[in-house]
Amino acid sequence: MKKRLYLFMLCLGMLACEPKTNAPVDLVSEDKMTSVLLDIHLAEARIGRTIMQYDTSRMVFKNVQKDILKKHSLTDSSFRHSYDYYLQNPALLDKIYEKILDSLSLREAKLTPKPGQVVKEATPPVVPIPADSGKPAPVEVE
Repeated sequence: MKKRLYLFMLCLGMLACEPKTNAPVDLVSEDKMTSVLLDIHLAEARIGRTIMQYDTSRMVFKNVQKDILKKHSLTDSSFRHSYDYYLQNPALLDKIYEKILDSLSLREAKLTPKPGQVVKEATPPVVPIPADSGKPAPVEVE
């Protein structure tokens, strides 16, 4: 009796450990996902540095994220399904984030002044605030 119970528990455990990583129909490619996530993380950092009120920054981020998805011709559901798929496949997600880190490192290298180089001060871009946020003027990003 105990042997059957152990055998049953072993089979049940083996079935529970089987990974189910079926790719969604609307899966976003690794390269496109890298580009989208890079834009999203940059926007999140920009908004986090400029808007100190949590509710306002969250609302602005949602609108900016919609714009980013529109720019990359993605729907919110296809992005979510793809992101969930990549979360279930850590090796693929690691490859995506390695590409993101490489891209950020290149950007940093371009923006870092070389010894003896004169740095000109640039005008910061403007992040628009949605009309229903209660703030009349746009916020400048450093």
